[in-house]
Order: sequence, then structure tokens, then C-alpha cells
Amino acid sequence: MAPPETLALVRFESAGHCLALEATKIGAMRNPAETAAPSLAELIEWPDSTASEPSRQRLLEIVHPDWRRLIRVGEPVVHFELPVRAIQPLPPLLAARLRPNGVRALALLGEPPAERLLILLDAWRLTH
Repeated sequence: MAPPETLALVRFESAGHCLALEATKIGAMRNPAETAAPSLAELIEWPDSTASEPSRQRLLEIVHPDWRRLIRVGEPVVHFELPVRAIQPLPPLLAARLRPNGVRALALLGEPPAERLLILLDAWRLTH
């Protein structure tokens, strides 16, 4: 069986960055008024994260075989397919520093000159 050519992701904003999680690790999206939950920026300990959080937010439910957790992310929240060939592993120095907080890979979205950096996270490795 051939490896998949695309990866299903859920893209969103947090602390002024464009981020994504694997869609298979997301169970649901909810209204943030339903319950309190930490922001993704807080979980990955980005400096000045609360000052740059988007005003419109959603809750994403991360589903692990042994646990579930809600995180706040900024809108827009978009489900999309990313070609696997567009995903780049982290350079070794960044990998050593960022993997404990779930950062796994990078990709560029769009076409020049409007390309945007996408940071791919491993939902199960986020600090909890």
C-alpha cells in the first residue's frame, strides 16, 4: 500500500502564528463559553501569548486513547488537506528545543509572495 499523499489537518491561529494539528487527533470543536480551557499558547509557553490571542476563539477537543482535553485556539479554524511533500522536518537545533512542547514540523502555505509559515504540532505531546 502506498503512503498517503496528503495529511488531514485542522488549522487555526494562536499567539499570532498559524498552527495545525492532525485532524485524526481532534474529536470536536466547541463554543468557548461552554467551559474554561487553557489556550494553546499557554500550553506551549510562548512569551506574551495572552496579549496576541485572537478575540474570536473556539475550543478543540484533543482525543488520546487514554485521555481527552480541551484547548482554546483562535479563529478561523479550518479543516484541510496538506500535501505530504510540503511538510518539512524541524532543523536539528529547533527540534531539540521545541519538541517537548509539541512542535513537530513546518510547512509553507500559499504561493509567493503571500506564503505563510504553518507550524505543525503533535496534539498528544502538548504539555499537560
